[in-house]
Amino acid sequence: MTNLPTTEHTTSETAEIGPPAETETITKLRAEVGELQGELRLRGARDAIVRLLEAAGAHSPELLFGTVREKLQFASDGTVENSAALVDHLRRQVPEQFGQPQAVTSIDAGSGAVSARPLTKHALAKMTPEQISQLDWAAVRQVLSQA
Repeated sequence: MTNLPTTEHTTSETAEIGPPAETETITKLRAEVGELQGELRLRGARDAIVRLLEAAGAHSPELLFGTVREKLQFASDGTVENSAALVDHLRRQVPEQFGQPQAVTSIDAGSGAVSARPLTKHALAKMTPEQISQLDWAAVRQVLSQA
């Protein structure tokens, strides 16, 4: 039988090694819990602000939240105190991000646009093969399939 070397610690040595290691672990865990609670509070704030922005007609609520993230003020229960004020601030600062999307207008105001006449069998009968070949074939098939 082989005798394994043993390490003997006195009670005072064990007391010095044990508690500081436990204290360090507890401190790390408390810091991690605090960090996770902060992330959870921020996620709840984001969800609340995004809902308010959507209700206000915002086009990009997630992006708008990023602009006010640093201005959040939290109550003791973790809710956002200034959510309505932040939404009002955004409506004043970037009004183009709220309301109905505006139709994009052409910069040339339709200059040179030709209004196309609907394609009919009669119009196809008057066309040359070269003119027909320049047409959209799906439209030609649709016209020809109509009785």
